[in-house]
Amino acid sequence: MLKQVEMSQDKIDFLRSLDTDEFMEKEEEDVWRYAQQAIKDLIELGAQATPSLLELLKTEFTWSCYFALTIFRETKDPQAIPALIAFLKRETDDSLANEEAMFALQDIGDLSIAPLIEEIEEQFNNKKYNSYLVGGLTGILGPESYEFMVKITKDYIGKPWRYKGWFLIEDFTYNFVKQERTDIIPLLEQVLEMKNLTGSEKEELQETIRAIQDPIRYEKEIEEIEEEILDSTTTDT
Repeated sequence: MLKQVEMSQDKIDFLRSLDTDEFMEKEEEDVWRYAQQAIKDLIELGAQATPSLLELLKTEFTWSCYFALTIFRETKDPQAIPALIAFLKRETDDSLANEEAMFALQDIGDLSIAPLIEEIEEQFNNKKYNSYLVGGLTGILGPESYEFMVKITKDYIGKPWRYKGWFLIEDFTYNFVKQERTDIIPLLEQVLEMKNLTGSEKEELQETIRAIQDPIRYEKEIEEIEEEILDSTTTDT
């Protein structure tokens, strides 16, 4: 046990050693080559490494923080949930780390749902919208997250004034695609009929409905668009 703790700290120290100007100027794939063995070892240690990894979340815009979040995506340790939520509540501009924290909550899964709902409801009551916290919840496939999404969407339809100026309906409903429930389409169509929506909100909601109706076709269309963009970029180069 002591040997494992020592190994964990050695790997943590190694990740911290990457938080230098030299490495911050490198691309992720280049830094990954240096870090991959330490990351692999910490993943294998599982929950034993969690306390040390949590310390790395205190400093965003560092490779050690980002890789700690990456490790949590693999270990799926529920002990990390409060710290991951707290990290996202800081609302830093570190989008790379924010996304990784969001995905970590999704990957941990069901045990993330209750604390996320509690936090999101509190934020909504204060007219605050945190896309990463919302994504952390709505990206978890299952009845609890789905029912919460339905509840809020219905409330948005019935009491739109509550959500004016701060709520992002197109973002909130986006992960209905991931929930894979076509029975949500009539409710989304009700949202589309609302007069307070902007043009871009309507377009994104329409895209969400299309993706739910025919996910395979929609995915193919996205791939074709990405290929066109890639071809265009290659041609310009």
